[in-house]
Amino acid sequence: MEDEKSLVIDEWLQYAIDDLESAKLILEKSDNYHISVYHSHQAVEKIFKWVLLKNDRRFPFIHDLKELFRLACEVVSIKGTKDIFEDIYFLDDLLPQLIYPTGEKVTSEEAHKSLIIAEKICQLIRNLVGSK
Repeated sequence: MEDEKSLVIDEWLQYAIDDLESAKLILEKSDNYHISVYHSHQAVEKIFKWVLLKNDRRFPFIHDLKELFRLACEVVSIKGTKDIFEDIYFLDDLLPQLIYPTGEKVTSEEAHKSLIIAEKICQLIRNLVGSK
């Protein structure tokens, strides 16, 4: 049972890594900026859920990065919280136009910034929690 739980937890981390890779590849190969940002958002969402699972905590099935970050901060001490929170707000503010057509297009600059933010947050969390 513990081995199965560990496999699922590892899978959450791998999905976050896969989303980062997808965001980067889409950004390099196409102009589908909203899809790249979607994967950047997903990577951050999954890394927060991973850290909660790794610390035997449940998480709500939500996409709100602000709330997931708040929950993650309950189990991991994260320095530079103000800067990270600003980055999370940036990603979260783009979410409606990632899921539904709004008439507003995600720009190349927003997509590149989103990828940088996602990579930074994922690496920070992995370093704090300790993973491969």
